[in-house]
Amino acid sequence: MRQNSFKLITLIVCFVAACALIFYVSYKGPFLRKETQEVSSQAPFPEPEPEPEPSSYDETLVIQDGDTLASVLNRLGISASQAQEAIEALSKIFEPKDLKVDQEIYVVYEDSPDGEGYILKSLYFQPDIDHDIELTLTSTGSFDAVKHKKQLKHEHVNIAGNINISLYADALKAGASPKMLYDMIKAFSYDVDFQRDIQPNTEFSLFYDTFKDEASGLERPGELLYAKLVIEGKPYEIYRFQPTGGVPGYYTALGECVKKALLRTPIDGARLSSGFGNRKHPILGFTKMHKGVDFAAPKGTPIMAAGDGIVERCNPYGGYGNYICVRHNGNMKTAYAHLSRYAKGISTGKKVHQGQVIGYVGNTGSATGPHLHFELIQNGKHINPQKITQLPSSKLTGKLLIEFKAFMKKVEKMKKDREKQQMTVAHSGSSRLKGNTL
Repeated sequence: MRQNSFKLITLIVCFVAACALIFYVSYKGPFLRKETQEVSSQAPFPEPEPEPEPSSYDETLVIQDGDTLASVLNRLGISASQAQEAIEALSKIFEPKDLKVDQEIYVVYEDSPDGEGYILKSLYFQPDIDHDIELTLTSTGSFDAVKHKKQLKHEHVNIAGNINISLYADALKAGASPKMLYDMIKAFSYDVDFQRDIQPNTEFSLFYDTFKDEASGLERPGELLYAKLVIEGKPYEIYRFQPTGGVPGYYTALGECVKKALLRTPIDGARLSSGFGNRKHPILGFTKMHKGVDFAAPKGTPIMAAGDGIVERCNPYGGYGNYICVRHNGNMKTAYAHLSRYAKGISTGKKVHQGQVIGYVGNTGSATGPHLHFELIQNGKHINPQKITQLPSSKLTGKLLIEFKAFMKKVEKMKKDREKQQMTVAHSGSSRLKGNTL
């Protein structure tokens, strides 16, 4: 009886608990769903994805014949208006018209937001060895142009060898700068006849400074400090020296200025093909006075003015062909005939300086081949250019001579230091070569 009562009570409790659970779920369910919905509705919206950055490009452009900066940028896809803005900003520090053929320009650009063409972001180029130029688009949309001064490495160059063809050809082959050779030839032309004095194996040497941009490899020669020719065992030496308060010039070891009134030979690398005096004319066939001297040289060889003066005549002149006559100080004139063409800027009435290129060898007029016919006229009379002798125009004395002697010692020391460096490099290279062969 007692067990039956316990079972009954247990069933009643279970029934009541089940009813209570059903009631709770049916009562609280909507509220739970509402709270879940409210929590979901309060969750933050997902952030929008950022717009992609415009694509950026870089390219090296090369100026071709006929190109302008505007045409190059337009060809790249830069708008005409932005190209003009870039050019206007650049013009404050550099003239874009001065860009040369083969000039490289590094540009950075990106896609235009409207999908049409590109936007220029920056450009960079090196107009010369001493500077580089950078143009950048600022945050305000304008361009900013800056010119940077480059730090160049200052070095000295020592070149030596023997002449077999000509001073210019052989020294150039040995690694000399064309500008330094031109200065050397012009300086020695007062005393040296390059057609008659120079023999095979004539020794030469030159010493000059140079400035190098190690990043680009570009190099700019400075000044010819020293040069030497050994002709038939006799040394001819010159030093570039600037006296205090004076202008620079070339002087011998005795302090004598090498510059004279006239050059003995206004052309380098030429052969004296005909002298001054009576001769059988190669075209006319009879004996006729040859009023000058002829230098055989390839067509286009530069011809230098023998001295300072004014161009008195510059035009075709009968059998002389293309002809130039220069009037110098006093009653002295020089004439140049059979030219293929005149140098740029040379015309009647123009001033010319000694050593300045005034024309180029040709065979115009009565000529059997390309050569320069050179005449020297004094007081209206033709004289032999090969026999004229002139003393140096000036000589250093007193304090200037002492200053010059000190300068000579300085140059000699620099030469010896450079020679030691070259010997060290040569020895090091030889040692490495021997090591590689073992």
